[in-house]
Amino acid sequence: MILSMKKEETELRYNILSNEWIIISPGRKARPNNFRKAGGCPFCEMKDQKEPKYYFYKGKENKEKKWTTIVIPNKFPVFEENTPKKDFLENNFYAKKISPGFHDLIVTKEHNKFISGLPISRIEEFFTCISKLLIEYRKSKIVKQVAIFHNRGEKAGASQPHPHYQALTLPIIEKEHQDELNNLKKYYNKNKKCLHCEINKIEKQFNKRIIAENNDFIAFCPFAPKILFQVIISPKRHMSSFEQITKEEKKSLSKIFKKILLKYDYGFDNLDYNFFLHNSPLDKEYPYFHWYWSFSPRVSYFGGLELGFGLEISSITPEEQAKILRKM
Repeated sequence: MILSMKKEETELRYNILSNEWIIISPGRKARPNNFRKAGGCPFCEMKDQKEPKYYFYKGKENKEKKWTTIVIPNKFPVFEENTPKKDFLENNFYAKKISPGFHDLIVTKEHNKFISGLPISRIEEFFTCISKLLIEYRKSKIVKQVAIFHNRGEKAGASQPHPHYQALTLPIIEKEHQDELNNLKKYYNKNKKCLHCEINKIEKQFNKRIIAENNDFIAFCPFAPKILFQVIISPKRHMSSFEQITKEEKKSLSKIFKKILLKYDYGFDNLDYNFFLHNSPLDKEYPYFHWYWSFSPRVSYFGGLELGFGLEISSITPEEQAKILRKM
């Protein structure tokens, strides 16, 4: 069933003090929270969902609408494709904008199985969906950055217990990502090398923060982590955008991805977590960027220092964190 729902427009408002954009999305308050109320699962029953974009069945795209993984537009999107673009000032001072965009969900069939519980071929299917969406978004010419992420559990921001993974496009490059781009470009211009490739090399040489490794990927706790037991999965081959991944690399990524998530599942008794794809923006080529996945388990809570001043405190060294994760 295809829905046509009128929603309040999402605004991006510019914080002139911190040089960052904030999203104001009133339509999102209508999202149901199935952790807190009884009822049928919207993804198992697929009732009142928008027309799917892609169906995948056992590793291959399926035109007969049989599926093990499906891509559907979010019923409660932050951005929508047909929204007219507007840029304006409020009180001739505060900048804000309304922009078109996409907000899609990758949904796996099983209600109680996260990626860690799926076979390798199904995890590859998930990564294929991401590649297809990135190619689609790049062609649209209205996207600068794509936020691809997963919220596992209510503490991590999920409103539905059924596993689903989000792809949200942005008309801007958010501040943290822009800062990283600037640092990568500066390092590349000075050294003619990719900074992430150098980090991978240093981590292998030091060999105290590595958790897992295969022919194509390395997983490690970062030297200066933002959160306890944060993990980075980085490709050994330099790739600026995720669409460049090969079939063999996709299989390698699926194996190491599952390995890390199983450590969270069993080592921490199924704790809530988030993971994110850090990919190059889509507005132009960024040869100095190097994509990677970041995992943030919800082991601890942010306090005043973290929220008020942006300074994270880690009570365990990343070297000890890696040692603990390796044993799990």
